[in-house]
Amino acid sequence: MNSEEYEKYMDKFESLVPELQKPWEEFKEEVFKEGVISVKDKHLIAVSCANVTGCDHCIEEHTKISKSLGATDEELAECVYIAIRLAMGQPYAFSSIALENYDLMTAKKNVVEGYFMSKNITPQIMDLHEMSGEKRTKFETFHNIVYEDGHLPKKLKKGLMGLATAILAKCPWCIRSCIRDGLKENVTKEEVVESINIAMVMNGCAAMSHAPATIKAAE
Repeated sequence: MNSEEYEKYMDKFESLVPELQKPWEEFKEEVFKEGVISVKDKHLIAVSCANVTGCDHCIEEHTKISKSLGATDEELAECVYIAIRLAMGQPYAFSSIALENYDLMTAKKNVVEGYFMSKNITPQIMDLHEMSGEKRTKFETFHNIVYEDGHLPKKLKKGLMGLATAILAKCPWCIRSCIRDGLKENVTKEEVVESINIAMVMNGCAAMSHAPATIKAAE
């Protein structure tokens, strides 16, 4: 639907159950207030998150707000690259499950023991590296530079933006990595919590962006 039609159905959606719409709006507003993370940085984090949730409306809204708060095109581009890296993180880390099960099954061993979240995936990741050849080198070059200080500081890119994006990418090992590296950059628990709340809002917004289609279909 075109933008005019979209806004029409979004307005209708928001008017249907105001007792739900009001607390949603209040939560979203509270999350993006100045806190231990600046308003500008919060919206930059939101841009990265939106590039993972795939919400075009969220990307447009938070990009425009970030620009109005002084964000440069280079900073916004780095936000997208963080999203790209964390989107890659899930299949990268989850490769350990595929490779571990391959080895266990070929050896006729039990495949239902162990602890998913706490397991050490290093042996399987080493297998992935060794068998990927030149692809490993290219990936490592990208990986090593994407989180470094650039137009945005490393603390924001890995410890806060990376964390929020990793949560949306649903990669437990990426989340653990972002916490580990964030601690090295002196990220506080309060900053971690604010990042998590941004991720929550952005996932909610991505779902809400489809509301007009639901309301139109219901006519």
